Amino acid sequence: MELLVNAPVLELREGQVMTLVDAEGTRIVPRHGAVWVTQEGDRRDHIVTEGEALVVLRGGRTVVQALQSASVEIHEARAAA
Repeated sequence: MELLVNAPVLELREGQVMTLVDAEGTRIVPRHGAVWVTQEGDRRDHIVTEGEALVVLRGGRTVVQALQSASVEIHEARAAA
């Protein structure tokens, strides 16, 4: 995955979707709000809220959808170590 952002925090409106491609090892950390996360090839879905984090365990597509307005930190695998 190649992630090029000036700020590590993304603001998502309720229902807004962000797709990460080949993001294995990337950490998804909501600072505010809640997001639903599903990973290609994984039957489980995850609800991640403020104070929690999810590490992407697979390549392929990872879909992150805001269940309410959310501020989400996305840490690249190299930065998460």
